[in-house]
Amino acid sequence: MSDAEPIRRSEGQCVTASQLVRHFGLWQERAARAPVYILHRGRPRFVLTSVEVMEALCTPLAARANDGALETLLDAGDTITLILDREGRVTLASRAALPRFGAAVRTGSKPAGLALAGGELLDDAIRRVIGSGIAESIEIIPEAFPTRRLRCDLSPFPDGCLLRAIDLTTEQELAAARALLIATGMASAAAGAIAVRLSLRGYVIAPSPELAALTGIAADALASARFTSLLTVGSRVAAGEAVDAVASGGGSCRIAAECLARDAAPTPVVIGLAPVMVAGRIEELAATIVRDAT
Repeated sequence: MSDAEPIRRSEGQCVTASQLVRHFGLWQERAARAPVYILHRGRPRFVLTSVEVMEALCTPLAARANDGALETLLDAGDTITLILDREGRVTLASRAALPRFGAAVRTGSKPAGLALAGGELLDDAIRRVIGSGIAESIEIIPEAFPTRRLRCDLSPFPDGCLLRAIDLTTEQELAAARALLIATGMASAAAGAIAVRLSLRGYVIAPSPELAALTGIAADALASARFTSLLTVGSRVAAGEAVDAVASGGGSCRIAAECLARDAAPTPVVIGLAPVMVAGRIEELAATIVRDAT
């Protein structure tokens, strides 16, 4: 990759400003996992990312040299993150990186040791980012997990480089899980049930026509709606607690509720909630809504 070559960005990381405004809830969930690039005239111009990443990028090195604030910041999530010095050697590694790679990310090591093959390409890319200040991405197969593929996003960092690794294999597994959920939703619809994908914070993802018909709300509006806002006030506390419990690993659950319907009386429903697991992690929630005939 030359210094002038742009970062490879997946379609799921790019959004127009108008799409971002209409579906902000969806895109902020994606930005919590990886930077989202906002397009202007078809080209990336701005980036939506988490406060933690921005603080890590913008905090002067001198301000963090004498305490553990940066280490705490790296460990705030489950992201594989390394901070490298000007020689491309590891100075700090997130807690998520250590069990995956062990000695390969010890202080003073070079990230080339992460790769099963082609590690020198990773080291070369790190040197370019440190020297030019231009971000790059490179894919590797990790030595410790030869069946998986990682994308290493390299960004300029004060006195060095920031490396964030994203497990592309997990993204593929999540896509497969979503496809299965869609197929299950179609089967559920045939049986009179409505399947709904939810983010871990309880926002509706890719609402179906059946959900729009039940609520009387257009699908575009539902795409940025919190799931509990579709229910009556009396149902929201129990539903919110159920969403939080399932998202936190409490297992599947089932609750009775009333769904709001525009220009009509609320509809009694039974809601089932279950986690969508990928590589041992909860990535989304699956909700099933069935009209309660009792």
